[in-house]
Amino acid sequence: MHQLDMALLQAIGAIENLLALPSCELAALSWARYQTAKAVAARRRAIDHMVNAAMRDGGDQAEAARALRSGNLDMRMVYTDHVTAWPTARAIANWPDYVAASKRLAEMIRNQVQREREMLYPGLPPLYA
Repeated sequence: MHQLDMALLQAIGAIENLLALPSCELAALSWARYQTAKAVAARRRAIDHMVNAAMRDGGDQAEAARALRSGNLDMRMVYTDHVTAWPTARAIANWPDYVAASKRLAEMIRNQVQREREMLYPGLPPLYA
């Protein structure tokens, strides 16, 4: 799971690097978004697998799994809404607005990953300061 977290945060970092630019080329943004989508999907599958296993096992783990799933589903909806609202060509054409929206989303994803890590692996140090 740690590798999936790192892959997702690295993909977000690549987008954030583009967001720091005054404008962006379609190919660069498309590639960064593709890498992010792959990382989001891989992490989502892993979370689903872990949650389903914990819920089958029952007990305290099942309750924690329900809380994890709830937060994860909320983030999925926010991510999907963002991708739907900002097709790549629109993002390029309305760069300042896209930058603002994407910075908010990146922060939300980072916070969600940290919350999930705290639930899954209590005692691990934060991913970022």
